[in-house]
Amino acid sequence: MGAVSGVPVTLDWPNFWAGFAVCFVVTGALWTLAAMHFHRIGFWSNRRFKYMTKHFADGVYRSSLDGRQICANPALVKLNGYDTEAELLSAVEDIAVEWYVDPNRRQEFKDILKRDGVVEDFVSEIYRHKTRERIWITENARLIRDKKGRPLFYQGSVREVTDTVRRLEIEERFTRFSEQVPGGLFQVKWGSDGTFTSPYLSQGVSELFGGLPEDVQADSSCLFRMIHPDDYSAYLKSAIDSARNQTTWHSEFRIVRRNGSKRWLSVNGTPEIEPDGSCIWHGFVTDITERKRSEDKIANLAFYDPLTSLPNRRKLLEELEHTLAKSCVGETHGALLFLDLDNFKSLNDSKGHAVGDELLSAVAERLKESVREGDLVSRFGGDEFVIVLKDLGQKPDAAQRLAESLAERFRAAIDQPFALSGSTFHTSPSIGSVLFKGKEQSVDELLQQADSAMYVAKAQGRNTVRFYNAAMQEPLEEELTLSSALRDAVQHDHLDLHFQKQVDQDGRIVGAEALLRWHHPDHGPISPARFIPIAEKSGLILKVNDWVLRRSLSVLSKWRRIPHLCDVKLSVNISPRQFNQQNFVPRLLEDIRTLNINPEQLVIELTEHVMADDNGGTAEKMMHLKQEGVGFSLDDFGTGYSSLAQLKGLPFDELKIDGSFVRDIEANESDRAIVRTIIAMAESLGITTVAEWVETEAQRQFLSDEGCPVMQGYLFGTAIPISAFETLVAATRGASAQQSVTDQDLQAVSA
Repeated sequence: MGAVSGVPVTLDWPNFWAGFAVCFVVTGALWTLAAMHFHRIGFWSNRRFKYMTKHFADGVYRSSLDGRQICANPALVKLNGYDTEAELLSAVEDIAVEWYVDPNRRQEFKDILKRDGVVEDFVSEIYRHKTRERIWITENARLIRDKKGRPLFYQGSVREVTDTVRRLEIEERFTRFSEQVPGGLFQVKWGSDGTFTSPYLSQGVSELFGGLPEDVQADSSCLFRMIHPDDYSAYLKSAIDSARNQTTWHSEFRIVRRNGSKRWLSVNGTPEIEPDGSCIWHGFVTDITERKRSEDKIANLAFYDPLTSLPNRRKLLEELEHTLAKSCVGETHGALLFLDLDNFKSLNDSKGHAVGDELLSAVAERLKESVREGDLVSRFGGDEFVIVLKDLGQKPDAAQRLAESLAERFRAAIDQPFALSGSTFHTSPSIGSVLFKGKEQSVDELLQQADSAMYVAKAQGRNTVRFYNAAMQEPLEEELTLSSALRDAVQHDHLDLHFQKQVDQDGRIVGAEALLRWHHPDHGPISPARFIPIAEKSGLILKVNDWVLRRSLSVLSKWRRIPHLCDVKLSVNISPRQFNQQNFVPRLLEDIRTLNINPEQLVIELTEHVMADDNGGTAEKMMHLKQEGVGFSLDDFGTGYSSLAQLKGLPFDELKIDGSFVRDIEANESDRAIVRTIIAMAESLGITTVAEWVETEAQRQFLSDEGCPVMQGYLFGTAIPISAFETLVAATRGASAQQSVTDQDLQAVSA
């Protein structure tokens, strides 16, 4: 009931309900249409979407097909650096260019959705939208369609994987780095149960070991089985020491790979104790095979003789020290043998150094074949070898008998012929030996004593063995004293030249031979036969020879200005070694010019060894000097290795008949025949003969009758000092003695 303008109204109930029904139907239709519309635009589903994704840890979104954000859960809002969804939605206008670092990734994303309807694990680098920080995500999405299959929007989830990608990048870089590092990187773990595992092994480790089984990380015992047996104990000890002391693990060892090849490896690792008590090493392993080879080469150069491959002097001294120490502990005897080849110098000078080296190598091989296992053979220098015999027993008599037996074995082995360069050669050894036990003698003392015994063996006939005794030391000490004194004499000009005259068939002095003399201040005159070997052994011989030549040139410099001496020739002995010096000829010619010497007064005496060792250079040097006027005499002819063919090829002016033939010509028909032949041969070649050692009138007469033009020897006089010689020449030529050269003059010229 109701009233309008005060007029009562009566309600028509049937019509009311009919009208309500019509309104309800219309309203329901409108709501249905609205619901359909809102469903189409996602009104109700967005609410449910937000409700359902509010607490998701991953970012969840819906985006339009044209690249705008429709909705986003709190996780996605936070991922993009915003505080609210509204702030995010208003900020993002184009996902492709604002979100993806590479905009093309958005198109790839859409293409996959269009093709498959879903995208799974789509990894991209994007910007954290608000801060523009670059991050990495993995994305899963699907395309939402309506009932008719028309695309409505994209719906998906996003998870940030920046840490994972960065870790993978680091691992990738680490892998690339480990591939470039020489060798390999590793983690090796020694468990508390004693097992070894390898949590990490780079590819380089596998390559070093020549390939590894797949289960090597779980069980690393295969690595240990590849270690060379001789190196395994040291390797394992280094690992145990490193674990116990927490110090750097370092070891160098050999491995034998599956194909049988051997390599040297070096391992370096830092230990770390794990909570369970196990030890893990982080480190690297490298191939040091080439370094080891280089070290071996260097060691060979430092400790082994390159010609014979035997240990050299340095290695010998080192090994001898160890042997003495071991002998002291075991109280066992040993022996040191000093071996020198007899007449090696003659072979070397006559046949050349190549043949000499071949002989030394052959001797070394025979010695190596003759020694017992464990004994040492070394090349001490030149033609000297030293053998160390070890473990000869505790009884000295038995030890000496065994040493003598072994020394005799070495002597007999070398005494056999050698086939060298197509010819057969013979040599023999002189061996000195000394017993030792412990450190009763030093290494130097033992070598000195064995050397003394060797010189006794040489003095007593060579090709023999002698054991050291105290009486042998005295000559050695005397030799050392003389060697030192001789060095001082050369340095301070305390040597002398004596002159032995050479005469023609009429007894007229035509020349002289300069002979070296040494008057020791304490020991008096010392024979050249005594001090020349000392000079050769001590290395002074070149200095001595140079002194003789310089003093002889000084004499000739003065003689040129004295009428009765200006045509007297002076013969000077020059050794093959001296003559073969590279600068001998230019230095001699320079001295001749500087001292204003008449080169025709100088006669160089050479032995037949120079001819035998001729390599083309000897003839060239002789011809050069010959063209300048210097004469040449072949000394000791008939005792060496020269032949007529060699003699014809060299510019000799004289042949000196060796005194050994002259000495017996009175009684020995063979010597007379040899002398006749030499004189006749020289005459046919236009060469003058000079006979040495003429001591009797009968010898002189025979030589004169056979046509020998020049002689020297005691029959005509011994070698005398220069002043006496000059006085003698002056007297025989009717000159004034005041015209002679004094010793003071010679010293002034020499200075």
